[in-house]
Formats: sequence, C-alpha cells, structure tokens
Amino acid sequence: MNIDLVSYVPLIVLLGIVLIVFLVILGKILVNVGAREIAIKERRYMGHKMPPGRVVATEGEVGIQADVLKPGLHVIKWPFEKVVRKVPLIEIGPDELGIVEAIDGAPMPAGRIFAPDRAQNAHNNFQDPIAFIKQGGVKGMQLRTLPPGLWPIHPYLFRVSISKVTQIPPGKIGIATASDGDPLDPGRLHGKAIDGHRNFQDAEQFIASGGQKGPQVEILTPGTYRILTQSVPLEGGDPKPGLFFIRLFDATVINENQVGLVEALDGAPLDPRDYVATPVEGHDNFSDSNEFIRRGGQRGPQKDILLPGTYYVNPLVFKVIPEKASEIKPGEVAVIVSNVGKDPGEDVRRQMADKVRTRMEREEKQHITEAAARLDKLDDEQRSQAEIEEDLMMTDPADRRLDEGAHEAYVVPEGYRGIQESVVGPGRYYVNTLAVSPIIIPTTNQTVEWTAGDTSNTFDPFEVISKDGFTMQLEVRVVFRVKPEDAPFMVAKIGGIERLIQNVMHPLIDSIFRNQASESSAMAYLQNRHEEQERAEARVRAHLLKYHVDVVNVLICHIHLPEELMKTQTEKILAEQKQNMFNAQREAEEKRIQLEKTKAHADNQRDLMAATVGVEISGRRAEQRKAEADGEAHYILATGKAEAEKVRLMGEAQGVAYHEQVNALGPQGVALVETLKVIGEKGVRITPDILASGGGTGDGGGGIGTLLLLSLFKERLGIDGGVTAGNGSKK
Repeated sequence: MNIDLVSYVPLIVLLGIVLIVFLVILGKILVNVGAREIAIKERRYMGHKMPPGRVVATEGEVGIQADVLKPGLHVIKWPFEKVVRKVPLIEIGPDELGIVEAIDGAPMPAGRIFAPDRAQNAHNNFQDPIAFIKQGGVKGMQLRTLPPGLWPIHPYLFRVSISKVTQIPPGKIGIATASDGDPLDPGRLHGKAIDGHRNFQDAEQFIASGGQKGPQVEILTPGTYRILTQSVPLEGGDPKPGLFFIRLFDATVINENQVGLVEALDGAPLDPRDYVATPVEGHDNFSDSNEFIRRGGQRGPQKDILLPGTYYVNPLVFKVIPEKASEIKPGEVAVIVSNVGKDPGEDVRRQMADKVRTRMEREEKQHITEAAARLDKLDDEQRSQAEIEEDLMMTDPADRRLDEGAHEAYVVPEGYRGIQESVVGPGRYYVNTLAVSPIIIPTTNQTVEWTAGDTSNTFDPFEVISKDGFTMQLEVRVVFRVKPEDAPFMVAKIGGIERLIQNVMHPLIDSIFRNQASESSAMAYLQNRHEEQERAEARVRAHLLKYHVDVVNVLICHIHLPEELMKTQTEKILAEQKQNMFNAQREAEEKRIQLEKTKAHADNQRDLMAATVGVEISGRRAEQRKAEADGEAHYILATGKAEAEKVRLMGEAQGVAYHEQVNALGPQGVALVETLKVIGEKGVRITPDILASGGGTGDGGGGIGTLLLLSLFKERLGIDGGVTAGNGSKK
C-alpha cells in the first residue's frame, strides 16, 4: 500500500512547531540551576507594585523577587516570572570571612554605622532574604559575618565583601578600636569590657551588650581571629570599613635585671594628695585591664611593678617603663623616700624630731668634750676646758646662716610617707622608683680635696691671709663618712653627698681655714702646722655633726708661703744653721779636749794606782828595813869589833906578806900581782888571748920576762890563755 508522504508534510511541520514551542515553553517554566550557582527571578506581570524604597519583592510584587533558585531543577510561573541571571555562589576561603551589606531593609537607627541584626537566625546567614526582610532586617553593613564555605546570597539584596582573618603573631598583642557602639562613659578613654563577644569575633553580641565606641580595654593575645574588620567588595571598588580596627603592638618584655614601672592612663581619678595610685587586686600583672578598672584602679603611677618576664599589657591603658633594677654595692646603703603610706601626723613628727634632737645633743656634747681635751694639750694659752669648748661652739655669721638655712625634713617610721628611718643594705632590689625614691649614700670613707690636682671631689686650694698680711695657699684634704644609721637624717638635712660637699663642706671649711689663718702669722702657721690642723679638725667635726656627718680627719697637705717670705726665711735659717754649726763645732772641740783629758787620766789610772800601791809598799818596806836596820846595826855593832880585830890582825899579817913580796918581787911586781888578781876576780879581759909582737928587747913591762910572769899568774889565777910567740904561732 502506498502512502503519500507529501500529504503529511504540513502535519509534520506543525507537530515540529508545536514541539519546538513546547520545548521553549518548557524551557521557560523549568529552570535548571547548577551546583555552584543560584538563579534570580523577576516578576513582570500580574502583581502588586513594590512599596517605595524596596529593592526586592517578598510578596510576589512586580520586580526582582527576594527568593532565589538554589541548585537543582525548578518550575517558575512563566510567563509572569523569568530568570534574569544566574550568579555563582559566594565562596569564603578558610582564612577569610564575608562581610554583608544589605541593600534593602528597615532604616538604620540614628547614629549607627552598622545595622543591628534584628532578624537574628531567621535568615539563616542571609540565605533567606524574605525572612531577613520580614523579620526586620536593617539596611546597611551587617554585624553578622559569613564563615568559610559556599553561600547562596542574593546579589541584588546583599553585597558581600571579603575580609582576611586577623593574625596576632607571637610576641605581639592586638588592640581593637570599635567604630560603632555606645558612647564612652564620662571621663573614660577606653571602651569597657563586654561579656560574650568572643574576642570581638561576635560583633552582634558586642553591640547588643552595650559595647562602646573607641579603643577597647580588652586585648587580643597571639592567635587567629575572625573579626569584622576592613573588607574588599567582590565586585571591586573601595575597601569597606569594618566595625573594628586592629593595631598590633609588641608585648611588654621585662629583661633580666630590670623592673617594669607602670603608669595607668585610664581609670578612676587620682587623689590630689597622692603621688602613687592605691593598688588594687585581680588585674593579673596589669594584663586584665578591665578588672583593673572594674575594681577602681586609679590613673597615674602604680605601686605594683612588673618583674622580669613577658606580659600582654594594653599599651593604651598602661604605660610600662623598663628600668634597671636597683643595685646597692658593698659600702653603700639606700635611703628610701616613700611616696606612699600614711600621712605622718604632728605626733609622729614631734616624736621623731625629739628623738633626733636628743641624739644630736648627746653626740655634739661628747665631741666637744673630747676635742676640747685634745686642744687643751696643744694650746699654749692657759685656758680652761670650758673656754675651749665655748670657742669650738662659736661660729661666724656666715656659718650660722649655713646652719640655719638647712632645715631637716621629716624622717618617719616604716608605713608612713616620707624619708624612711630604716635604710636598705647591699644587694639587688626590684624597686618601684615611682612609689619610692632610693638615694644611694656611701658609708665608706669619702675624700674631698682642695688641691691643684685634677681628681674627683676637688676644689682649688684655699687663698688665705695671715695675721701679718701674707697670702698663703693651703692644700687641704678632708676625710669623712656617713654612718648607716645617720644616712636618713643626713638626707633629710641636706639631700645627698653631692649637695653636702658643694653646699655645706666647701663653704664651711673655707670659712674655718680663713678665720683660723687670720689669727696667726704666716711663719707661725707653718711652724705650728700640726696644732693648726688639730684645731681645724675639731671645728670641722663640730659643724658637720649637725649634718650627721662623721669627720675622720682633716689634713693640711701643703702650705705655700709667698716667695719673698720664703727667701728671707731661708736666709735666716741658713744663717742660724751656720751659727749653730760653728757653736756645735766649738762645743765639739771643747768636748774633744775634755775627752782627751779623761782618756789620758783613764790611761794613767793604772800607773797611778800602781804608784800609789808602790808608795804604800815602799812605806811598809821602809818600816821593815828600819826594823831590819836596827837589828843589823846591833848585829854589826856586835860583830864589828870582832871584825875590826880580825881585819887588824889580817892587815898586820898581810903587811908582813906584802913586805916579803916586795922583797922578793920588787914593788912593780907586787903591784902587777895585785892588779891581775883583781882582774881575775872580776873576769875583766884587758889583753887578747894571742898577742903577736916583734922581737925587741922590751922595756920594763913588755919583755919576755913579763910574759912569762903573766903566764905564771894566769895559771895561779886559773885564767885560761895562750902565749904568743914572736912569729905569731900559738904555743
């Protein structure tokens, strides 16, 4: 069977057209929205007109519809509604947050920059525009932010900006400044702390709970935060301001051997009578600024300090001043001037004044008595000790004005405001110098010199005028010390060592030496240097006792006299020395003479003693001999007669013998015999043993006969000898 296809062409065309129209209509009614996009509808016909100022329709009014077509297949009321555009979902990255600005909604409250979230959770993070509008959503920048993720946000109702998360790196802190909120409390510089805002991440809670505009008292410690800060619109354009502006500051670091002094810039007003704020508890080393303010912390210097460590302190609330820890070295004490404590009343002041006065009078009296006793030994004048004491106590008008011009401040016991009676010994201390002021006082010996040398604590030498009108230059050294128990009173009296030296010691000692030099001549002052030094030391000690200073000694190191006086004095001394030398030489010679006499006398003393003894012995012997002589005389007298008779008889016999010899030998022979006899008895040698002679005839005594005769007599007399022959040979 043959079918005519031509007759079906119109029908096929019609069916095709119907199919195309159906497909077109079906395409208008059915809308497929991709997985990462949304579709925006618009109603053009058969609807009410939107109220004035509205941007999207929530009740089917003519215009852009508030509800959006989310991913999937949707049926729309075509031809009354149509999809005007498809937009991608808003993507918020992991380190981002979305800032939403509503184009439509209730008007913004007066004075506000960010819209309060009246709809709360009804709009489901702006995904339900109709709920946002119907629940009272407010036009403008929203406080609620979008966390990371994909969000089907109506682009005609909401504009989304991207803000980066806030990073607080280690060692830093973040200070938030709110651009919106309630006004600050009167007199306050920072917004009070609000509970529940989760480190400013819940802006809605911050505003709803009464968060205040301006710098915030709370801080952000190191970490990551999702805070409503400045953002950049997705469509481009100028950045959008955020509710908070975060500034980074360094954490407060107190190094070793340091102390952190704290001054509060905000808080309750400081009592005008106080220098340091009354301390409060609970602020956790000033890290909890809100607790500090809540408990009534005051502005100004704080008594509490920060020890070495790292602290997260709000630098807009607290100013931290690192300062080196106080170190008191051996040989020093610290006098503490306290700016805190109870105000000492009249009773306390009177008691301390009486205590100081009693001790000073006792020490002064003791010193004056000791100094007067010492000076009494040096004083040439016959003055009583009372007169010397009175002289030590007297001062000239300039000295009295110095003493009267230094009034003691109050030294107080512990717990009172003022100069503390107790001192602090050597060591390292973490001291709040805003609350207390340590004054270091050396307690070892200190030296002040008036010399031409260039050393510390020196002044020019004193130029003084003596009593006889000569100008002398004195180089002086004063050694003094401050006892630890006297240090507070010395500070109260004059303020410190430097002021003591400059304002008291220098003018006082200058005056004492000038007055003392004017009472003595130049040469006498030089000659009596030790005495003048003792007097000056006694006077200086008496004066400085009033300033609670103990003088160790006062030394006159050098006295420079005028050159012409020294020349004259030198010549005089040389002349005196020459005269003394001559006198000494004369005395030496006189003494030498006396010495020689004494020496000679000493040398002859033995002989003198021997002679004296000899005289005595001789006397004794003389007496002995006299006695012996008397006996001998009697003996001689008795025997003399017998001897005389004997001699007479012997003489008569000898005479007869001589007569016979003369007859026999002749007179010469007898004489020769007698002579030889005597010579033999005495042993006298009158002729040599050997005699050589010629052979002459000889005379009366030199012949051969004589020789023979001599030989004969020798033999008789026993005289050994020899006879010499004529030829000289020995026989």
